[in-house]
Amino acid sequence: MNALLIFLVIVILVTAVLVYLYFNKLGPWKKEKSQALAPAPAQTQVLPSITDISVDRTLSPDGSSESYTIEPYTIEPYTAQDIIALSKNVNFTLEWKNGSGFEEVDVYKIEVYHGVMNETTNSFDNNTGWIPRKRLTRAGYLENFATVITSISGRDIDDTDDTEDIDGDPYSFQGNNFFKIVAYYGTSSIVLYNSYILWKNETNGTEKEKLAVKISNDELVGTLAMTSSETVTYKPRLDSGKGQSVSKKISNQRYNFYYYDAGTEKTLFENVRLVPVDDSGTQFKLEKNDGEYFKVSGTEYSFNKINISNATTVYIAESQEQDRGYEKVILLKVLIGNESYYLFGEDGFKKLNDPTISKADEFFRRNIYINSVSLI
Repeated sequence: MNALLIFLVIVILVTAVLVYLYFNKLGPWKKEKSQALAPAPAQTQVLPSITDISVDRTLSPDGSSESYTIEPYTIEPYTAQDIIALSKNVNFTLEWKNGSGFEEVDVYKIEVYHGVMNETTNSFDNNTGWIPRKRLTRAGYLENFATVITSISGRDIDDTDDTEDIDGDPYSFQGNNFFKIVAYYGTSSIVLYNSYILWKNETNGTEKEKLAVKISNDELVGTLAMTSSETVTYKPRLDSGKGQSVSKKISNQRYNFYYYDAGTEKTLFENVRLVPVDDSGTQFKLEKNDGEYFKVSGTEYSFNKINISNATTVYIAESQEQDRGYEKVILLKVLIGNESYYLFGEDGFKKLNDPTISKADEFFRRNIYINSVSLI
């Protein structure tokens, strides 16, 4: 009897264990889930940016046969129509240098906008105050590192020059003059330059004056008495807006650099300082904490104790990918024989069309992720 009881107890225990395992561990609906893989990096786009922008403001002698109700340098009276008519004696020449990104995202046009802040109300609407003036579609204007020159004038609003004018009615140039440059690619666009936003946020008085090209009524009236043209060049500091480039704000900070290999984060550089080379926030030299500088030889790279003048200049463009929890996602490029080479993790620098890049995962290694050391 005792043996039978012990046998029954054993059977019950074994059955209970099997039932538990089936319903909680081994059942088809309880199969162990495979470990979730880290999301693959999204394909990065190099966003276009510009550098070295300058604005020439030229006042020219009045060449019209119009009769005016005003005399030069008088204060009153001049009508709104007088000021519009005299604005044709003003010409703005904008010059800048394209950075990288134009060819990578296939920019198909650039549009240049002009806006004037009302001097009476000191108001300007950044959403509706812009007047489209130039449309640049020729290939030469849309290439990486091309120098672009275009002009805006009250005289040629309906004329044709080496760029395509956008027709519109003449208007007054009196007040603070601002410019916006926009690049279009695919179904997207990016603001390369917006002097109004920069002017609004600028606290340095000297820099602020370079961003708003002010033209007074007296200067317009003064063109009636001019005998020769007068040109003033404004070279504003070109800080970056969101998405335009990495910006000077990251200069002289220290960062850790990462890349992904088969979904796994790998450390590329640690505690590296970005030393700015230009005012645009696109060109840097890289310095480690112990005074070693980044140097590219061929397509390989290393950090060496060399003079900073011998260090390699790197071009940094900000990526559109923003969803992996890093402070910034960038591409790091150098020019080798005037051709663009991008850093692919620990594999060194490669062209985007390098035939050795055989897998999508290899291509994604050019996404470089950075966090400032203070945030680690």
